[in-house]
Amino acid sequence: MVTLDVRPELIDALSALRDCVAAVRLPLPLPGAPRARQTRAELLAQLDDYLLPRLRDPEAPLLAVVGGSTGAGKSTLVNSLVGRRVSEAGVLRPTTRTPVLVCHPDDHHWFAGMRVLPHLTRVWLPQQEEDGGAGAEALAKNTLRIETASSLPRGLALLDAPDIDSLVVDNRLLAAELICAADVWVMVTTASRYADAVPWHLLRTAKEYDASLVTVLDRVPHQMINEVARQYGALMKRAGLGDVPRFTVPELPESAGGGRGLLPTTAVAPLLGWLAHRGQGP
Repeated sequence: MVTLDVRPELIDALSALRDCVAAVRLPLPLPGAPRARQTRAELLAQLDDYLLPRLRDPEAPLLAVVGGSTGAGKSTLVNSLVGRRVSEAGVLRPTTRTPVLVCHPDDHHWFAGMRVLPHLTRVWLPQQEEDGGAGAEALAKNTLRIETASSLPRGLALLDAPDIDSLVVDNRLLAAELICAADVWVMVTTASRYADAVPWHLLRTAKEYDASLVTVLDRVPHQMINEVARQYGALMKRAGLGDVPRFTVPELPESAGGGRGLLPTTAVAPLLGWLAHRGQGP
C-alpha cells in the first residue's frame, strides 16, 4: 500500500489562503468592522504561528503555552516543571511582560529561528540566580526570551505567556497571539478564581478552535480540594469540556508570597508526564 504525502498540496492551499486573508483591507468605520479586523488577525495568527509551521515541520517539539489570569501561578508552574526559575513569578505583574520559552538544549534550533512567532525578536539571557531573571522583564517589546533546560524532556517546549487579563492592552493581545501558536493550551486558574469570566472566555475560544487543551486548578486548599475539584469539573462538563484533562495543584508553602518558590516535584509530575507523553506522540 502506497501512502501519499498530501502535505505539499495542503501547504500550498493554506499559503494561498493566507495571502488572500492578508490582502483583505477593512478601512471603513462600518458596523462589524472591528470584529472583522480581529477575526482577520486571529486567522492570520493561526496560519502563521501554528498551521503552516506544524505542517512544514511535523517533527518539531510540542509547544505548550501556559496561560491564565494575573496571579494564577503560571510562572511558578513553569519554573517548577523546569526545576529552576526561568520566569519571574509574582501576584502583581510588571507593566512590561516578556514571554519566556523553555526547551531542551537539543531542541533550541527549532525556536531560535523564525519558524513560529516570526515577528518576535529572539533574545537569550543567562539565568541569574541572584535576581531570578527579573532583569529580563525590562526587555524591549516584541521579544521572546529563549531558555534551555536539560531537565525538560526532548520534544517538549513550555511558553510562559503574559496574563490574559493584563491591564496592558499589548500584553493581552500578545497572550492571545501566543495561544494561537500552541500545540497544547495549558490554562491555569485558582481555587478562588476558577469561575471568573476571562478564563471561561478563553476556554470557550479553545473549544471553538477545537484546540488541544488541559487545565490546571492551582492553589487549592487541602481541606477543600475534593469539593473544589468536583465543582470545577461540573462547570467544565456543563460547558461541553468534560473530556478536557484536569490537574489539581494543592496550596503549598511554595505558592505563598506571590509564588516565588518551586513547587515539589510530586505536585507537578502528573502534568509533566502528560505533556511529555504528548510530546512523544506522532
